[in-house]
Amino acid sequence: MSQPTITVSRHYLDWPLNQTINQNDLLQQLGVHATGSNGQDLTSKVIINLTQVNINQVGEYPLMLSVMDADGQSSQDSVTLNVRVMANQEPANHQSSTPAATPTDQKSKKGWLWLILALLIIVGVWWAINNRNRQADQAANNNEQSSQISNNSSNINKLSEDNQKLANQVAQLKGATQQYQKDHDQQALQERLDTIQNQNQQLQNQVQDNGVKQDFNQVNDTINEIQQNPDDGTQIVNNLKNEGDFAEIWSNVSQQVQKWLSEFASTDN
Repeated sequence: MSQPTITVSRHYLDWPLNQTINQNDLLQQLGVHATGSNGQDLTSKVIINLTQVNINQVGEYPLMLSVMDADGQSSQDSVTLNVRVMANQEPANHQSSTPAATPTDQKSKKGWLWLILALLIIVGVWWAINNRNRQADQAANNNEQSSQISNNSSNINKLSEDNQKLANQVAQLKGATQQYQKDHDQQALQERLDTIQNQNQQLQNQVQDNGVKQDFNQVNDTINEIQQNPDDGTQIVNNLKNEGDFAEIWSNVSQQVQKWLSEFASTDN
């Protein structure tokens, strides 16, 4: 089974210091395009891992691009993001104006000078305190954002790499059993189950997590049970909804069942 392809026009991109990253803008600037084995445009499904990027610190940061097709096949590519001060960026200017006063006598002039000095000291102290608080708030926001990005990236990767593969397997099973309810073609059902079972074995060999391996074993047990009781196949697949990690991925399954049913119908025709 062919893997999707990722093409990137630019593998090295300068990024302005302190400028927030929008993933869609970044994909466009990098010239990223992803295509499935069937020619389907998968560019919108490309995921960029930004967990190692600090937009508030100058430096070169690696970015990992990944994409997965509906068959659970995935591809990756990497680029470098160079965070730096750009030529068109202007440093922040802090301007202050000192009110001018022209006293008519020496005593009044000294009084104005002391007043101005006091005001400058007050403004300086206020600015220092405000700046320190602002930096503390920014640091807290950066930490929170980094933590959120890391969590989101972890969730996305888990969905893409593990749960999406399980969802594909269950969706194919559910589609096969529902098609059997329509045509009662036991030979066609057996061929589909054999195909799913072969995919299941390949996917088990790819994963490292024991919990995920157990989920794939459970899918394999379900296939065997359907082979023995094809008339109860739909209910047997539905029983997976209450088992382990399958409740979490069931919404993904429901979105793909119609696709598999359409594919089976096309194959029969």
